[in-house]
Amino acid sequence: MFNCRGMNFVDLVKLKVSDIHQDRIFYGRSKTGDQISVRITEELSEILGCYTVGKAKDDYLFPANYYGSTRHYEKYKTLRRRMNGHLKTIAKDAGIEEHFTTYTIRHSWATIAKYMGIPTKVISEGLGHNSLKTTQIYLRSFTNHVLDDANEMVVS
Repeated sequence: MFNCRGMNFVDLVKLKVSDIHQDRIFYGRSKTGDQISVRITEELSEILGCYTVGKAKDDYLFPANYYGSTRHYEKYKTLRRRMNGHLKTIAKDAGIEEHFTTYTIRHSWATIAKYMGIPTKVISEGLGHNSLKTTQIYLRSFTNHVLDDANEMVVS
């Protein structure tokens, strides 16, 4: 997810092998229907290599087999809950005490991009947002921590 510009979990579980073309992943964003194209990085290529072996073009990339049906939304919620449980274990093993979920991964990509000086408009498009305002709200929730740390540095 992180390597795919903070891709939503629902979009990740819907990916099929046929969504990979040369060095890119193409998919329709579930929330907006917008078409997204993500270049496959070297690290992502290694990950995808583990999941494409022996699969046909119409097979789902990951073992979720969820195609986005509202009728099967309960299945998606179970998948997301299971993934978040795995992420909680990984975070604990890594000594991360903060709440860590698939949504956190998406926010992390955006926040790191912001701290690297990448323009909000680029971050917005990377996340597949239709509105710059949505991205600004999205990123705003991370600024108090940074400002508090800056204040501590200034007043100490």
